[in-house]
Amino acid sequence: MTNNATKQYNGIILLTGYLQRLFVAETIYERIGEHYDPERMAIIHNLLDETYKVLPVFEQTHTLTETQKVQLQVITEQVEQLMQSYFKPMAVSFNYKLAIVGSSLYAEQKVNAGIIRLGEVFKVEVNRDFHQRVKFYEQRTKMIDYLVGMLHQKKEIEEQFMKPVDPWFDDVMRNKDYILSDMKQIGELIEF
Repeated sequence: MTNNATKQYNGIILLTGYLQRLFVAETIYERIGEHYDPERMAIIHNLLDETYKVLPVFEQTHTLTETQKVQLQVITEQVEQLMQSYFKPMAVSFNYKLAIVGSSLYAEQKVNAGIIRLGEVFKVEVNRDFHQRVKFYEQRTKMIDYLVGMLHQKKEIEEQFMKPVDPWFDDVMRNKDYILSDMKQIGELIEF
């Protein structure tokens, strides 16, 4: 029972990571004055809310009802649709790179925190690496917040602060196919 529950919880964590990725990308686009779709943002926000309603109940019961499974399946299908337009073809502006990098870092941070939480909820040991990555993500997301804040205020950013975005973006793009295909694991883990 616990093994099955931890698998399902892991699937929900992965789903929240993708939702975080989408939400942060749209938030960055909005804050830095790039084109963003308010309707898309509202859909993403609603999907986040729906997923977060399931999570605390699941943490208590360690089981998903059939209704919750169907709900998570519908959410996952919508996220898969939204992810189809996450990577924009031929967009290579700094602002686009910042949105992709920032949303990726926040998504990875969310998944990392979720795995640590999984260990607490199910009383299982998680690899120490997850605890060690907390500071790594904090530092990088602070950098993203700084850059977004400067662009939002229309202030000039020193080159040294912009420099890391390119290699981080290249990293994300190298993993683009994996990012898109990894979504298939959500259904396998949650079992729908």
